[in-house]
Amino acid sequence: MSSSHKSVVCFILFLFATGLVAAQTYTVTDMGVLSGDRSSLAYFVNSSGQVTGCSDNSSSQSTLCQGDSPSDAYLWSSKTGLMDLGNLPGFDSSVGVTVNDSAEVVGFSENVQTGVYYGFVWTKESGMVELAPLPGGIASVAAANNDKGIITGYSTMTNGDVHAVIWKASGETYQITDLGTFPGSPYTYAYDINQNSQVVGEAYNQAGTRYTAVLWSSVTGWKNLGTLPNGNNSIADWINDYGEAVGASTTTQYPNGVAVRWDTSEEIHSLGTLPGGTQSYAGGVNDLGQIVGESTVSGGELHACIWENGTLQDLNNLIASGSGWVLNHASAINRSGQISGFGTINSENHGFLLTPIR
Repeated sequence: MSSSHKSVVCFILFLFATGLVAAQTYTVTDMGVLSGDRSSLAYFVNSSGQVTGCSDNSSSQSTLCQGDSPSDAYLWSSKTGLMDLGNLPGFDSSVGVTVNDSAEVVGFSENVQTGVYYGFVWTKESGMVELAPLPGGIASVAAANNDKGIITGYSTMTNGDVHAVIWKASGETYQITDLGTFPGSPYTYAYDINQNSQVVGEAYNQAGTRYTAVLWSSVTGWKNLGTLPNGNNSIADWINDYGEAVGASTTTQYPNGVAVRWDTSEEIHSLGTLPGGTQSYAGGVNDLGQIVGESTVSGGELHACIWENGTLQDLNNLIASGSGWVLNHASAINRSGQISGFGTINSENHGFLLTPIR
């Protein structure tokens, strides 16, 4: 199960004092790995600094938590460290995608042998609970949850179509609502939901070769967020509570995609790349408008980055020199400026949490 949709772009916070500009710096916390594993990634950090992601035995980032080897979802906190969330009954792999401020984790659990996967929600009280697909569906993914306990994701139908969905708690179970598909796009994926229950994602056309970023709300239904000028494709991965969305769009200059932001008027803006970069991706934005993700640099290596007020900076330049880390991807940023993501340390792929040094 690909998690590339959770790939992103990030950028820099500047502090202005006495006419000088100083870059925000960060400490790095290594998420480590669960017992018996050698790799991990960190997908999301909530307002309390709790992190969810996954841990497995992958040897490279391209296969990390992709189903090539069974993975386990985790919840991390500074008090408990890594907590293995296990798998749904009959499944042997899981990935934690987001955790809300009530420490409710959502994601998906997979049977690696059969390729069947179902969404889940995990709570301390109930453990991992299945989020079943739509009637007639064969698979589901829970992609995000808000602090009201509303979960969004998607359900794959028997004919191969993909419908965006929402799950809501109803007693001890969860009821699924079909958001349908964007008109003319039978493959419609929901990736994030904000506190106002606005949903963003992407919709593929019938041929499955063109895709566009989409926005759904109960008031407007589905809307096409469009692409950059001369762009063919776009994706929206994240939306903050003000309705600012981020993702990527292809263009003639950036055929592999460049990070973009849609403002509250739904106007699209290119965020560019790090110096020497040929592609970038934005997938995390907080309510302060700080955006995180990844960009290639000269030579093609991916670096985690952060953007604010039109300025883009490599997060590798904002941690202590000689740390041994190469930060490759930043996946989320909370209200306090803490950033989750993954990179390499001692030749291993590990999730990380960056905390601003005040």
